[in-house]
Amino acid sequence: MPDRAQDASPRDPAAGELVAEVMNVRWTVPDGDFAVLDGVSEDGEPVVLVGALGHLREGESVAVHGGWRNHPRHGWQFAVERVRILEPVSDAAVKAYLESVKHVGPRGAALLVERYGAGEVLSALDRDPERVLRGVPGIGARRLGGAVQSWRDGQELRELRLFLDTHGVDAASASRIARHFGAGSIARLQREPYAICELDGIGFATADALARALDTPLDAPDRLAAGVMHALDQAQGDGHCHLPRVELAQRAARLLGGGADVDHAIDMLAARGRVVVDDEGRVAEARLHAVEQRLAAHVRGLLESEPALELADVERPAEGAFVPSDDQWRGVTQALGHRLSILTGGPGTGKSATMRALVDLLEEGRRRARLCAPTGKAARRLSELTGADATTIHRLLEWAPDEGFTRDASHPIEGCDVLIVDEASMLSVHLAEALLAAVGPQTHVLLVGDVDQLAPVGPGRVLEDLLAAGVPSTRLTEVFRQAARSLIVRAAHAINAGQLPELAVGDDDVRDFFLISRDGPQAIFDEVCELAAARLPSHYRLDPAADVQVLAPMHRGPLGIDALNAELRARLNADGAPIAGSGLRVGDKVMQTRNSYEHDLFNGERGVLLHHDADRDRVLFAGEDGRRVSLPADALDTLRLAYAATVHKAQGSQARAIVVPVYGGHQIMLTRNLVYTAVTRAQDVCVVVGERAALQVAVRRLDARLRHTRLRELVAA
Repeated sequence: MPDRAQDASPRDPAAGELVAEVMNVRWTVPDGDFAVLDGVSEDGEPVVLVGALGHLREGESVAVHGGWRNHPRHGWQFAVERVRILEPVSDAAVKAYLESVKHVGPRGAALLVERYGAGEVLSALDRDPERVLRGVPGIGARRLGGAVQSWRDGQELRELRLFLDTHGVDAASASRIARHFGAGSIARLQREPYAICELDGIGFATADALARALDTPLDAPDRLAAGVMHALDQAQGDGHCHLPRVELAQRAARLLGGGADVDHAIDMLAARGRVVVDDEGRVAEARLHAVEQRLAAHVRGLLESEPALELADVERPAEGAFVPSDDQWRGVTQALGHRLSILTGGPGTGKSATMRALVDLLEEGRRRARLCAPTGKAARRLSELTGADATTIHRLLEWAPDEGFTRDASHPIEGCDVLIVDEASMLSVHLAEALLAAVGPQTHVLLVGDVDQLAPVGPGRVLEDLLAAGVPSTRLTEVFRQAARSLIVRAAHAINAGQLPELAVGDDDVRDFFLISRDGPQAIFDEVCELAAARLPSHYRLDPAADVQVLAPMHRGPLGIDALNAELRARLNADGAPIAGSGLRVGDKVMQTRNSYEHDLFNGERGVLLHHDADRDRVLFAGEDGRRVSLPADALDTLRLAYAATVHKAQGSQARAIVVPVYGGHQIMLTRNLVYTAVTRAQDVCVVVGERAALQVAVRRLDARLRHTRLRELVAA
């Protein structure tokens, strides 16, 4: 299908609707939202459709509403605002649709159309898919079951799309709803329309539109309860463990409408045990409330218990490869003298050297340390820096898909005198509670992290709250001479102090930090992509996919993650074989976006898709930690492209080269903590590209967003 950039303008540039057949999925965001499709209008005119179309497949016919636009780089496109799926009408469309059925392929699709006719073949398949598909060459007894199931999955999805479209719900949500609810989902959604609120990426507004179309009253108890719970869920996404009742009522009222009796809904949910309202009027989701209480109890238990380590002849090294400073040695002795302690500090202050000194000391005393971190990349880096084995927290706690964490108070972590937890600033209350619950009665715990980095992605601010609660701690502040030669280290400390990085380079300095001034989103975009795809890999002899990471604040916009990923993949993996139904290609660099306990992949893990076995419909994922994981193709919806990623997703990870765009249009997200975290992700080189004024705004602006937590007061209680 030719690019419209080479075509004349459309016949009617003012048209607000089209009917078209999808001929090719040119590109789609892996989370199933934005896509670029090639199609043919009912007048035979080639069209390029762009918008929330990631749920569409080749061969489908759609009625779309929106408008034409002439993109400066890609030519004429029809920007879709609403879409309604029609039954395929032409022979070509029906064949393309049938090709998407597992094991059918082009030859089988052509045979079916010839045998039954384009107008009847879909109905024949709906009536008796086993009989029809058994007649396709290559579908024998072994493959028949998979082909039939593939057709039935598609049949259900078509029915669900029609149901949702009829009731005013965006069809882009249909595939996620069908996967989550499965067979009988239409009947359930008719009874419980607000059930779809439990799906990631489908909010209250979508559920409310469906409920309203089904004549659910505005004051229905289920509607009010769903609005309150969704407001609490959004608050957790913002990092809160609870909300003051007044703030929760305001948030819920914005969802439900000003006349909603939100207070009554909160009381109803409290009576049902779904929320907890404390004496100060703070409202928490009941499960999260219990998690925070248990975490505080674990912390108090560690603080109140006597140290369990008895090491003879512990002497501070006075010579050798590493001679600790006073603060570093204090960090070591606190870890030995307290069941729970904290070591914090910025880059170049010797946190890793201190951990290694502790590990060596324990080995000399025939004691064992176990090391862990929230992500696979952080664990691997921890092993390199300390010389000791390290693992992720999830693997340390031995997650089992059907059981959860198998390590807990009744079955604690074994063979561990001191548990060292790196990148502890990333700990949410959920992960911290699970970890401390599994600490044995004789084990000491050392939490290590940089409290000046971004707060964790999940609810809570565990490391900061524990420091404020008076947990024994050591803060390293001295930047050691070797580290001070690095411009990355100096830039990070300048940013953390609210200053622009100094670019003066001395004779002995390591020039590993660069600031390139560019104005405007297009100039910044072009420079970032050229650096990541060509110049840095060439100059530093890096693998552009494995070794270079672009970090940006936001997903949307001209310098957002989505746009950067599209361009970088076009440069680095243009010829990768498409993986049907996923929007991904073999060879893509990807990131896991949610914990997938079933497949042993966790939020933030990155890797490359090495191979797609079309017959088995499985994909081989090669993780940065060296693992190889075979995934079913339907598990790919939790992966997204990762040539570019948000700074939040990069916490706990590092790359040899980091490229950071800084643009005034991202002002709502630009903070000192964000830029500091981005810069400290770089191992060998960091390049900040953008507007000096925007960088100035960022370094002067602390992330002042309050997180509502109770851990500090619960520990002190």
